[in-house]
Amino acid sequence: MTQEVLNWAFGAAGAAIGWVLKVVWDAIQRLQSDMREIEKDLPEIYVRKDDFRASVTDLRAEIKEVRTDMKDGFRTMNDTLGLIFKKLESKEDKGG
Repeated sequence: MTQEVLNWAFGAAGAAIGWVLKVVWDAIQRLQSDMREIEKDLPEIYVRKDDFRASVTDLRAEIKEVRTDMKDGFRTMNDTLGLIFKKLESKEDKGG
């Protein structure tokens, strides 16, 4: 009788361990499948550090160029407005 109980106990323990291993195996397979999906989508969603740095460097250069152009444009506009105001002041002096 004790041999039969031991056989049943080992059989039940073996079945439980087999079930746990099957659950773990399936979880690992799902994780691997998810990792493959992530690896496939990764280049489309995220940017590499060196690509980002290169883009930021290019953007900074463009901003500096725009800033320089704006300064030149405002300087020209300031000079033009200065001339207009001088002419207006000289006409006021003549008329008044």
